[in-house]
Amino acid sequence: MLQAPCSTVHSMSTTTILPHASQHRTREEASEVNIDDLFSGRFLSSISDLDLRVLELGGKRSYIQWNSHLKRSSQKLVEHRAARTKQGPHRRENLSKFCVHHRKDSSAELIGDIEKVISKLCFSEGLAKFEEDYAGEVMTIYEMLNRKKGVKYTMLKDVMLDQLLTAISTSKEERVIRASVSILTTIISTNKSAVEDVKRKGLRLCDLAAALKRNVHEAAVLIHMINPSPTEMKTLELLPALVEVVCSSNNYKEKPVAPLLTPPAASLMIIEVLVTAFDCATNNTHLAAINSPRVLRELLNFAGNNNLEGYVSLANVVVKCMQFDGQCRKIVAQCIPVAPFICLLRSDEKCAKFAALQFFHELLRMPRSPAMKLLRKIRKEGGTKIMEVLVYCVRELPTDYQLLAANLLLQLDTLEDSCGKGSFKEEAIQIILKSVVSEASSPTEQLSAFIFANLGGTYAWTGEPYTVAWLVKKAGLTSLCHRNMIRNYDWLDQNLKDDVIDSWSSKIGKHVIDVGKPVFYALEKGLRSKAKRVSRDSLTAAAWIGFEISKFPNSLRYSACEILLNGIEQFLHPGLELEERLLACLCIYNYASGRGMQKLIHFSEGVRESLRRFSGVTWMADELHRVADYYLPNQSRISCVHTQIVEANDSRSGAITSLIYYKGLLYSGHSDGSIKVWDLKQQSATIIWDLKEHKKAVTCFSLFEAGESLLSGSSDQTIRVWQTLQRKPECTEVIAMEEPIRQLETYDQIIFVITQGHRMKVYDSSRTARDICKAKKVKSMTVVDGKIYVGCKDSSILELTIATKREREIKAPTKRWMMKKKPISAIVAYRDWLYSASSVIEGSKVKEWRAHHKPRISIAADKGRNVLLLGVVEDFIYINSSPSSSTLQIWLRGMQQKVGRISAGGKITSLLTANDMVLCGTEKGLIKGWIPL
Repeated sequence: MLQAPCSTVHSMSTTTILPHASQHRTREEASEVNIDDLFSGRFLSSISDLDLRVLELGGKRSYIQWNSHLKRSSQKLVEHRAARTKQGPHRRENLSKFCVHHRKDSSAELIGDIEKVISKLCFSEGLAKFEEDYAGEVMTIYEMLNRKKGVKYTMLKDVMLDQLLTAISTSKEERVIRASVSILTTIISTNKSAVEDVKRKGLRLCDLAAALKRNVHEAAVLIHMINPSPTEMKTLELLPALVEVVCSSNNYKEKPVAPLLTPPAASLMIIEVLVTAFDCATNNTHLAAINSPRVLRELLNFAGNNNLEGYVSLANVVVKCMQFDGQCRKIVAQCIPVAPFICLLRSDEKCAKFAALQFFHELLRMPRSPAMKLLRKIRKEGGTKIMEVLVYCVRELPTDYQLLAANLLLQLDTLEDSCGKGSFKEEAIQIILKSVVSEASSPTEQLSAFIFANLGGTYAWTGEPYTVAWLVKKAGLTSLCHRNMIRNYDWLDQNLKDDVIDSWSSKIGKHVIDVGKPVFYALEKGLRSKAKRVSRDSLTAAAWIGFEISKFPNSLRYSACEILLNGIEQFLHPGLELEERLLACLCIYNYASGRGMQKLIHFSEGVRESLRRFSGVTWMADELHRVADYYLPNQSRISCVHTQIVEANDSRSGAITSLIYYKGLLYSGHSDGSIKVWDLKQQSATIIWDLKEHKKAVTCFSLFEAGESLLSGSSDQTIRVWQTLQRKPECTEVIAMEEPIRQLETYDQIIFVITQGHRMKVYDSSRTARDICKAKKVKSMTVVDGKIYVGCKDSSILELTIATKREREIKAPTKRWMMKKKPISAIVAYRDWLYSASSVIEGSKVKEWRAHHKPRISIAADKGRNVLLLGVVEDFIYINSSPSSSTLQIWLRGMQQKVGRISAGGKITSLLTANDMVLCGTEKGLIKGWIPL
């Protein structure tokens, strides 16, 4: 067992003949001892002495047997040298001389060779003149000594190892260290027992690490062969040096003599340990050190080396890199050849098959067009053999690897066979379906559901599944606010517009549906899984398969509808994730088309009500609700009962002054200048980021650049631009202002600002500012369809056309003297309606405001009260007014009737309505959320 990296294990030898016998003589002194004095005087006075002592040690072994052994050992030296002599005529001449001398006296030749070899070891000048065939001679002699039993042979081996270890630990010459490491590596490669001898004699890992850092690349091979523990390797801080060795793989194109590895291959295997053997944080620290395009490209160059073990390590390291930073995937896809990994797949070694399947599974998590290009490359280079290998994997490997093999097999077969007659598809699909209905909440169930969900979809280059984003766009979701309630998607990603996704989904969907009812029974079980990931993935799979099933005979579509509909309708209810409700609408729309539409009459009143309230989000929900009403007319009963679904508290940062959804996460701005990022899941809320960039209260948020950026305005007179980079919000720009900021709105690259002084400014894409609405003091605003509606302190409302900069008044100032001090404190757009709030809430369609018609809705606040905050969502208007600032009044939008109130538990300082939900932030740092049921 190796000691701590720089500790030394002392020799256990008790003999007094070798250099270690003298307690005052060190390794450095031993290196200067004359070899003749050392061995001739103390150990071997002559060849005759050698023979005699061998006979004594050997007991019954005869002189003839020993001489025969000498001849065999000498012959090995001859053979080794003969292999080297092909490199030049002078070596052939030396070989001839050696053979003549060997025939004359093989015993003397052997002893001479032993003395010559050990002499070189004892003098650094000899090691400095190291030649390649010298390592072979040392190995042969060591091998001969290793086969002999007796103290004297052990002492000879000890001398050889001592000198090599001394040179590695004390020499200042790189050539000497390199020679010593190479010789020691050669010895250990063919004598595994030598590893224990080396450890026993006190090999220090820190000496090998120092050698490696001095560009002695061969030290990587020796470290790998010694096989220290992961903790020991970590303490040596080898990673930068190992990366440099791998980056020099072009210098090691020749395959080494078995069983030796090349230094790049050994380095790669050590890197594999460093990025896989520890906890997630430590592994990621090591991955960050190799996560650069240059290093990654050099790692991928290793694929040109013909080394199976190295390929396995390369596959595992690259998989870890892609999981750590998805952007690596694009570099890997562009640079790496697939042939080495096909070789791994064909290998008889299961670990090689496992590594190859994991590699292809991770790499294929890319946009559909480049994924199909990669599949064609695999199919071309793998030929028919790869399909047979994958079929074997599907049948014989452990379940998780069966799934990976089935996924690859199905995609390759779908790509190859345009007529739909592939011979492997059904078997691959059956494996996936079998795992979907496996043990509940098991990793196998989760993996199979994930594969099924994205078979007909696509990914981003980061490896994130984008199948849901593609489906949601097809469902008609266009609102930026709604899109930002769905997390982890870049809605501007051009890969979402790839037409190849539709054709691929149709093609593979047909093959899946051809299997028949078992597909839908498996999906139905997945929809009812207690594991949230499995049920959601099953819903996603049902959604993309639904596009293709609409082309199948009514009988099959009707059967699928009967099997799936009850499981799908559960995802329609308010309070669930927005994307789940959208996918449920998509499924019902496709599966219930034709004769299946009659199934809608069996929907519960709650489901039909959910469709009605969701009709403002997607046209599919509106159409489904109309069809349900057609088959079974029913007067909707609006439930006014609001149920609290979330509560979060962080009182350390003061009042919550603003709320917004961005990239599927809830952002809260606080009075101390901090921004909290919350992950809301069902009824729980967790802070995942706490951003402290502003110096004073964060007063407002706004989505920017088509929802890809977020703006925060503050009393510290700055606007900060935020973007999600590597899944973390980062401030990318700071815009300085002259006044504290009250409200922000955006349109494309234009930013509109209301200051605390009630001035209104506009910033273009170059961040050049200009004043607008100079004649008015501005209190509130909202942007709708290229126009901005501005509420003023004199109770008037202005409409500004952004493109033409045209300005007109759509509501005149109130002439009554009591109303002149009632500014428009809030202005809200919902669908094609516009609502304003002062002491009265008024609402009409936008075109009616322009025509100066009387408002359709007019709700007067209680006497002496002013509306502070206003929210509108589907059936309800939510009003927060003074002095009852800790409650929200609930009004029915259509009937102008007050139906209740909800208490926030403190003064309400911010309000947000989204996805049938109303959220409040209070001055005590409390967030509460309700939905109407």
